[in-house]
Amino acid sequence: MIEISDRARELVWSAESVLTGVFQRTDAIEMANQQRVLEAFWAERVSSRHFAPTTGYGYDDIGRDTLDRVFARSFFAEAALVRPQFANGTHAIFTALASLVEPGDTILSITGQPYDTLQTAIGLSGDASNSLKKMGVSFHSIDLLPNGDIDLESIRAFEQDSVKVVFAQRSRGYAWREALSMKKLSEGFAVCKDRFPNAAILVDNCYGEFVEATEPTACGADLMAGSLIKNPGGGLAPTGGYIAGKKVLVERAAERLTVPGMGGEVGSYAGDYRLFYQGLFLAPHVTAQCVKSAALFARVFE
Repeated sequence: MIEISDRARELVWSAESVLTGVFQRTDAIEMANQQRVLEAFWAERVSSRHFAPTTGYGYDDIGRDTLDRVFARSFFAEAALVRPQFANGTHAIFTALASLVEPGDTILSITGQPYDTLQTAIGLSGDASNSLKKMGVSFHSIDLLPNGDIDLESIRAFEQDSVKVVFAQRSRGYAWREALSMKKLSEGFAVCKDRFPNAAILVDNCYGEFVEATEPTACGADLMAGSLIKNPGGGLAPTGGYIAGKKVLVERAAERLTVPGMGGEVGSYAGDYRLFYQGLFLAPHVTAQCVKSAALFARVFE
């Protein structure tokens, strides 16, 4: 039997009392997100028939197609591509990036250097044969300000006219900074849309889903991508990732994942879809509990 000292219990109880306000705000965010997800399930009339596995090409897979629409509604998006075929978040993000650029185009990151695995995929490190750099795509980044804010003036002053994608990483990754709030991101997106009106804004949303009561797609982002192994899978989804945003851009990403002309219309799944639906349904609550636990132990170990 694990023994917990009275001192440890007192530390936790004391921290909980101090964090009452934080917990209440987190509960309010959870309720808003849970209502939105519940409404998405209701609107799409989700039932047990949507959990059934499929084989073959996957044409007219109601479980897959309905899951796409439930995610889209939950994430303020026109469309979504939710697939177990995405190996991880980096795969989903790279698929979205690659679908938006052609040789000679430029990607501009407004949150500094991206996550380590994405650096290799882009071609900033290593020598991967199919990196975006090898495809003739350029990459530039603008570091965040010392206080963690997006450098709006540097965005306005950026002179490259070949920018086709503005990229933002919401979480800190391995960087020693705070995650970016929706307020800060929306301010950055507004400046980007004014400076680069023909560029698509793509957000790496890993670890950010359901942390606030809104998502990047409701704050100016054209596309966002992430992993089902993290927040939106609710700890239940066994694998996969998602891309959500404007319908025309999601369709481009689907053709990059599968094949042009087929896109999101193909792709079966011999496992059942239940855990993906159940994971999303529980995701607002699971995410809120994680936020509370992080706040609690940050206070305890202060």
